Amino acid sequence: MGYFEDLEFKCPKRPLRKQEIYLLKCLLKDVKEYSLNLENQMVIEMVDDGGMGSLYFVSKYNPKERNFYERIAEKEFKDSDNIPILVGINIDQFFDLFELDIWKVDNNPVILFPTCK
Repeated sequence: MGYFEDLEFKCPKRPLRKQEIYLLKCLLKDVKEYSLNLENQMVIEMVDDGGMGSLYFVSKYNPKERNFYERIAEKEFKDSDNIPILVGINIDQFFDLFELDIWKVDNNPVILFPTCK
């Protein structure tokens, strides 16, 4: 069962927040195809992931037809309690940004949103 079937669009759409833009730019700095103006182009939906902060990118394609295709960037961070947080950026089969995947390895909510240094 995929994300869109699980969520059933319960999460409202919104623009990216500054801290999300900074994180995306950091992770995408070496992926030229996706080095775009994130402030003006990205609308997201929050993921019901237990407070970890994952996001799905809204696309022009029908959400029920979109599927994970490939992870194009990833980085490991430490939360304020020193527990690792794995952050990845995934694209769909149309090569659009699909997901900012944030996972704290102990499955607890993230305390501080990850930031690049």
